[in-house]
Amino acid sequence: MRAAFLVFLLSLASPALAQGLTLQLVNEASQPVSSLNLFPLDEDGEFIEDNLGGISDDVAPGTKARVRLSSECGPMLAVVMLKDASELRLNLDTCRNRTLVVRD
Repeated sequence: MRAAFLVFLLSLASPALAQGLTLQLVNEASQPVSSLNLFPLDEDGEFIEDNLGGISDDVAPGTKARVRLSSECGPMLAVVMLKDASELRLNLDTCRNRTLVVRD
């Protein structure tokens, strides 16, 4: 009976665990962030073309946005596009830090 109850509890927790994590984007740049995409990094620090999540709505200067990722934590490359089409590439480890601050 206890084993069946434990299996039931684990089945309830599994969808939440499979959803990945949430990252907070803080825009401290002087212009809007127009998009953000995150990619995993391999052992050598090279990015793997597997988009883990992102946003495509503008994030105004001085505001924040939440970004849901389809993976667990780990080293990632954040590719940030600003409104003037300039691109920023930032490495981060989402196991240590779940906040990405964009500055120009």
